[in-house]
Order: sequence, then structure tokens, then C-alpha cells
Amino acid sequence: MSYIQRWFSFFIKSLNCISPYLLFIRKTIANILIMKSKLNYYVLFLILTVLSSCRSAKDVLMFQKSEDDKSVYNVPPPPEHKIKPYDNLFISVMTLDPEVNKLLNPSVMGGGSSSGGTSQLFGDPTSKYINGYSVSLDSTVTLPMLGSIKLVGLNLTEAQLRIKERAQEFLKEPDIQVKLLNYRVNVSGEIRVPGMYYNYEGRISLLDAISMAQGITEYADLKNVTVKRQIEDNFYTYNIDLTNNSIYNSDVYYLQPNDLIYIPPSNLKRRNTNSDTYSKLLGTISTLLVALALFWK
Repeated sequence: MSYIQRWFSFFIKSLNCISPYLLFIRKTIANILIMKSKLNYYVLFLILTVLSSCRSAKDVLMFQKSEDDKSVYNVPPPPEHKIKPYDNLFISVMTLDPEVNKLLNPSVMGGGSSSGGTSQLFGDPTSKYINGYSVSLDSTVTLPMLGSIKLVGLNLTEAQLRIKERAQEFLKEPDIQVKLLNYRVNVSGEIRVPGMYYNYEGRISLLDAISMAQGITEYADLKNVTVKRQIEDNFYTYNIDLTNNSIYNSDVYYLQPNDLIYIPPSNLKRRNTNSDTYSKLLGTISTLLVALALFWK
């Protein structure tokens, strides 16, 4: 066999040996090209996923303008609280005689001073409960020297006048003060400091209550705020949209004692329940995909 024939035979055998590797390389290149095409879709999907986790400014801004927006709103007057059983009242009966004041106001320490009254009115909830006058189931409160007086169904001004009428039977020029100690509202949900908040201003609005709780969180759903209110034996639910100026015309703009305000979480928070783990995993995958996409660009 000549030299050329031997060389040609060796070449054919070599091709037969490496052909499987050539086939593998060809398939690998084809797979890479296919993967590159898929990577583009993966990156696009990743971008859309990130964008879908963002919230529009309209979702977190209160008092947005509407088509019928106006600069002046007729806010309904705050509802007058009617005294009912289990209410806790601050009641002060003062005269010109310090010794009589001690008898009429046992919670006032130090004679005719107002220190005890201040403690009764502004103390912690336990002190207010102990020192306040609780309205009994028979609709009355019992005061030293004055006896039982029916107050259920009256507002605070009317209760003050009724106590004064009774006091004038025994005392000269009595000065009467009546305040509600259990004027509290419950603020919960997507709020920075959820809890029970007491009001001593005579009235409190829904916005005041949110401010007292130091505002909403970034996950608050302002369009579906709920206010629950008890009226006699019935509970009522009011749905409020805080992104709309119509809140000023709502029956619950001014709150009543024991109202419950609930600010629900947005869909974004529901998707981000396990946000820490999800973010780390997504960050690793995104870095890898972007690097591969740039490598095969």
C-alpha cells in the first residue's frame, strides 16, 4: 500500500472516531443558540415580574382629585355621644367650700385642688377605671351626697345639667363637669403603631386617629378602609376610600367611642409574604440570567 493510500485510510478512520464528538459539538451549539433565545424571554419575564411588584403613586396618595372635585366640603357635624351602660365618666362637683369638695370628690386628693381630678381624667386606663364613675345597668351613677342619678340616653351637656339640678338641692352655686373617660378608638391593620387610642378633645376624626397611630405603612390599601361601629345592639360596617375626597362627607369622618378602624394590606404585601427569601433567590437568578444574556449577545 502506498504512502498516500495509508494516509487516506488513516484520515477516514480519524473522521469516524471524531464524528460523534463533532455531532455532540454541533448539538451543543444548537442548544446554546436555543438557550440564548429563551434567555431573552426569561429576562423579559424577570423585568415584568419586578415591575408588577411596584405600586402606582395613586395607590398610596390620600385625597386625590376626582372629576367632581371641589375645594369646599360640608363635613357632617360630629355625632353627640349618648351615655350608655358601662360608660366610665369623669364627674367633678365643686363648691366654694374645700371641705365639702373633699366629700363630693373622694378621688380628689388635697382638698379643693384639681390634682385628683387630673389623675382621674388623664391617668392610665386602670386609674381612670378605678377613679371614674361607671354607669350601671339601671342607667344611673351614684355620687357622694347626691345619690343615684339617671344619665343613660343623655349627652354630656345634658348629664351635666341634670347633676347640677340635683346638686342645687344641697349646695350653693355648684360647678359641675362631666367628661367621657372611655372615649377610645381601635386602630389596626397596616398602621405604624396599631393600638387603642384615647381622645380627650371632645371629638376625633378618622384622619386624627390615623395620625395618632403615626400613619400608615407602605403596604396600606387606602381604597378599602373599614370602620366598624356599634349603635345600640347592632354593628355597622362602613367602607371608606381614603384616596377620594368624599371621605369628608362620610358619616364616619368623625368617630364615635369604641369605633374600630381597620386598614387592610394591599395585594403587594400578600405577594411579598416571604419577600426576604424570594428577593434573594430572584436576585441570584436575575444576575445569572443577565450575565448569560450578555455573554451570548
